[in-house]
Amino acid sequence: MCSVSPTHCRAFLAIPLPQQLRDSVSAFQRQLQTQIPDARWVRPKNLHLTLHFFGEIGEESLEKIKVSVLSVKGCRRPFLVEVKGLGAFPHLHRPRILWLGLEPKAQLRQIHHDCSKALHQAGAATETRPYSPHLTIGRLRQPQLGLTDLFSSAGQTHIGRLPVDKLVLFESRLQPGGAEHFPLLTVDL
Repeated sequence: MCSVSPTHCRAFLAIPLPQQLRDSVSAFQRQLQTQIPDARWVRPKNLHLTLHFFGEIGEESLEKIKVSVLSVKGCRRPFLVEVKGLGAFPHLHRPRILWLGLEPKAQLRQIHHDCSKALHQAGAATETRPYSPHLTIGRLRQPQLGLTDLFSSAGQTHIGRLPVDKLVLFESRLQPGGAEHFPLLTVDL
């Protein structure tokens, strides 16, 4: 059940980051702050790898999603991905979203596909755009020009390893100081 409203909540499915990796990402964010002072950085406790963002959903949809996530349990063996390189959306010349890359992407795309299939079979709505695995670490209110050298120099920076060994369905509560994420369901792979 959603905590804020008995009928609706904001939810997403993600792979959580272990504390050691959150600490490494946080240290990297601090290094970037001098070159990108206007960025709004994702708080370390909120760092995660999103698989599916559901937005505002009702209780019935939430239950379908829970069933779907449980059906994925045991479909994949745990694996590791490398967290490295700095990138941006929509593109490097006019960045709005700052992210860290993940390698290899194929296994992450497969787990996303497995979840999408299970969600679809349960009747839960999913996004239709292609999945691009990344860790969002910051946002810019206005695109900042002149960062292409930074992206080039940080393009292969190794941050750490992410064990992909569980899925967590989170509720996201919007607060004045930023979103707070609360686990609703955790499933080990």
